[in-house]
Parts: sequence; structure tokens; C-alpha cells
Amino acid sequence: MAKRKTELFGDISLIDIIYSRKDDNSVVLVLVTADYLDGSPETQMDLLDKLEGYLKHIQSDEFKKEYPQKNVFIEVELTELPDVLITDLLAKCQNWCVENGATLRVRVGDNYIRFVDDI
Repeated sequence: MAKRKTELFGDISLIDIIYSRKDDNSVVLVLVTADYLDGSPETQMDLLDKLEGYLKHIQSDEFKKEYPQKNVFIEVELTELPDVLITDLLAKCQNWCVENGATLRVRVGDNYIRFVDDI
């Protein structure tokens, strides 16, 4: 992926934070956001591009060798509740993450957003 910097996501090609946890045999990749995420097409595309980079990284042999943990989480950290278009986009990305071996978690401050299926 070509290097591309954004105000909201920093360098699109980099993993922001990664750490492992022994207590639940997991590895967590944190995607940090710098400010309010509006619903603009540019913000949506930048978020999808950054998330795609994370998913490609966890599929790499290098990652699998360094992090053999059973559970892989991608955690999107938000400074505040985003535009509803971003929330909807993240809800739709859950299956994409699962298909690529990760569980998507979204955190606003100290609270996680819980997505529920429409009834």
C-alpha cells in the first residue's frame, strides 16, 4: 500500500498499536483516530483503507509467526461518537473482519459500542 497520511488516521499504511494479552490468549491491533469522524466519503474511504491494511497484516506469515494467539481483535478507538454513517460502516465491517480472522471492537472513551442485528 502506498504511504498516505491523513489528519484523522495518520499514516494509512501503519498499524498504530499492537499488543498481546496472556490472560485471554489474544493479540489486539488498535486503530487510533485523532478527532471526530464525519460521514464524508473521504473519511469513510480512509477508514476502510486503514482497516484493510490491518486485515492484510494479520493474514501475513510474519504476523502469524510473531503472534500465534488464538484470538485476534481489531479495536477502533474513537475520541467521540462518530457520525451515524461511520457507525453503520463499522457495523457492516464486522463480518469482513471475522472472514479475515479478527473480531472488530469499537471503543469510544472507556465504553465499547455494541452492534445488534436488526430485528
